[in-house]
Amino acid sequence: MKWVEKYAPKTLGDVLGNAKAKAEIEVWANKWLHGNPQKPLLLMGPPGIGKTTIAHLIGEEYFSETIEVNASDKRSYDILKRSIGEASKTRSLFQSGYKLLIMDEVDGISGRDDSGGVRAINDTIKNTKQPIIMMANDPYSKRLSSIKSKCQAIKFTKIHTNSINARLKKICAHEDITYDPEALKELSKQSSGDLRSAITSLEAVVDSNRNITKESVAVISEKDGEQNIFDTVRTVLKSKNPDHIRDAMRVDAQPQFLIELLAENIPREYERVDEIAKAYDMISLADVNLGRAFKTQNYTYWKYAFLFMGRGVAAAKEKTYKKFTRYSNSTVYKKLSKSRKNKNLKEAVTHKMSEKLHTSPKELEKQLPFYEELFKDNEIAYDLKEYFQLEDDEVKLFRSRKIPASVEKKRIKELRKQQELEEKEIQKQKKEQAKMDKTKQETKKSATTKKQETKTTDKTTKKDTDKTSNNDTKKKQVKKTTKTSKKPEKSQKTREDKNTEEKPQKKSLNKDKKKNKKKSKQTTLFDF
Repeated sequence: MKWVEKYAPKTLGDVLGNAKAKAEIEVWANKWLHGNPQKPLLLMGPPGIGKTTIAHLIGEEYFSETIEVNASDKRSYDILKRSIGEASKTRSLFQSGYKLLIMDEVDGISGRDDSGGVRAINDTIKNTKQPIIMMANDPYSKRLSSIKSKCQAIKFTKIHTNSINARLKKICAHEDITYDPEALKELSKQSSGDLRSAITSLEAVVDSNRNITKESVAVISEKDGEQNIFDTVRTVLKSKNPDHIRDAMRVDAQPQFLIELLAENIPREYERVDEIAKAYDMISLADVNLGRAFKTQNYTYWKYAFLFMGRGVAAAKEKTYKKFTRYSNSTVYKKLSKSRKNKNLKEAVTHKMSEKLHTSPKELEKQLPFYEELFKDNEIAYDLKEYFQLEDDEVKLFRSRKIPASVEKKRIKELRKQQELEEKEIQKQKKEQAKMDKTKQETKKSATTKKQETKTTDKTTKKDTDKTSNNDTKKKQVKKTTKTSKKPEKSQKTREDKNTEEKPQKKSLNKDKKKNKKKSKQTTLFDF
């Protein structure tokens, strides 16, 4: 295991330096813990001072889960949305409490290769329901301008050399390493406040005898020994010491750019005309040697170019000027970078618009002047921005001024009202459709009932017709019988007369029989 990992801080108390920053972070975490959501944290400071370590320790001590994303490695809008967008809106599945989202190197997200990464982070910040901690190395980076305003920014400072030295001594004691105190001090200075770098260098300089000497430390050059390019310009124009100038010329920059910077700032530093003239002569000789190097592909000419632009320009002044001078960037490179930036911006915007409009970027380039006219109106500009999903920097291609915040609020209200009206219309249409469906069902039911009624009436009419036909047949039969019965009327009458004569005879016979019975029923002596 590497010593950096082995001796990494286990608690917040083990983290060196930045006590005030740590206290602010703990207050922020406690507020989240008690259900009081806070703005995302933006930790800014040089690398190796414990920003990422503190973020992870906060996640372990205060939150249920930690999700880390290196923003500079995932610059795409869709990738960042997938990795952090959904995680910021949902709670942990298996644990209670909040989950901490950590995004490292946020200042490296907005570059030439960026395709909506900043917009993805801004969307995540707006819609987050979880705590977020972001880290950035450069607190003054313009790339952080859109993010910084939405966060609680906390600046971290370099760790003091004495604190680094004390930590290195503890590691040496734990690893049974003998050391020269002066060598350890030198190693602490060379780290430039980066504890991680100091521990890595300490592990590198330990020899086979478990010993650290001045000689072994001297092998390790200072961290980031290459000078900043403006430090190089300042040393050349302010100093006359050849050794200092030689060290200052060890800079990671293109020689053409260094020539342009020196040429831009010579009149700002030098006051005498002859000194300025001599300095520009040296610059011209440096430029000639650079041209020879590129033409002949013999890069040994670079050595002469650096001598002329370094020692030659420094030797042009008779004495050093003890004054403060504000150095400026090269106007030539400013214009070039601006044009390049505009070109890249135009390409990005036309690509976005072409996808929406289904046209080629070349055709859209021809139409950009018309869009500039449309973007003059604030409300139309806002609508176009939202439709094409343009960022604030991309809107600058069409207009110099930002879209006012009041316009954005107004348009959002109007859109909400429009949505509400549309929803009401949809509900009305649904109700009307439901009524239509009801009427259709009712008409269907009535039609079915009418059919049934017609069927029943048909049946009844058939029955009636059958009855009438039966009655008619009966009447016909009766008529026939009456016709036939008219002929033997006389015989019937004789029979009736006979019957009438026979009836009283029968009645008289019956009366006589009754009288005889009564007589037979009279009592005699034998009845007693």
